[in-house]
Amino acid sequence: MVAALTNESATSKSVYFAHCTSEMIFITHLLAEEPEKLAGPLLADTYVTLLKGRNAWYGQMLAKGELSRDMGDSISGKGMIQGVSAVGAFYELLSQSSLSVLHPEGNKPVAPVELCPILKTLYKILISREKSSQAILQALRDETLNDPRDRIEIAQSHAFYRPSLLGQP
Repeated sequence: MVAALTNESATSKSVYFAHCTSEMIFITHLLAEEPEKLAGPLLADTYVTLLKGRNAWYGQMLAKGELSRDMGDSISGKGMIQGVSAVGAFYELLSQSSLSVLHPEGNKPVAPVELCPILKTLYKILISREKSSQAILQALRDETLNDPRDRIEIAQSHAFYRPSLLGQP
């Protein structure tokens, strides 16, 4: 999506990749007792997904207007675009009212999804359809967006693991 909206800008893709990976690292620290074991596979999957996979293709086609969100996430010749349902599932999971983490600014409890602005924006584009594809660029340009390094530092320096998220005691 970002590539199509920015005419393949390497800088924009890099900023997007940094934010996405930092959010995935944050989420992994919530879901896995030993998140560092997922670092390599997570990074590899993120790279392929964002740059050349079906999800990247789908985002580019949406951004170019060659596909409509009304067409769904099962596309003839491509199969199921899993990123759409993944965005919905992670958004719902991290929005649970029973779950909170301390926001780095203000030091008050918030739902974990509040620390994942790219996930929130993708949800508004792909699931609730409140925003157009252009919203992803607006999110990346938002000066109040936490630095991806800060999100990773928060995840690594706090005991975030929540076994209850995956139904574990």
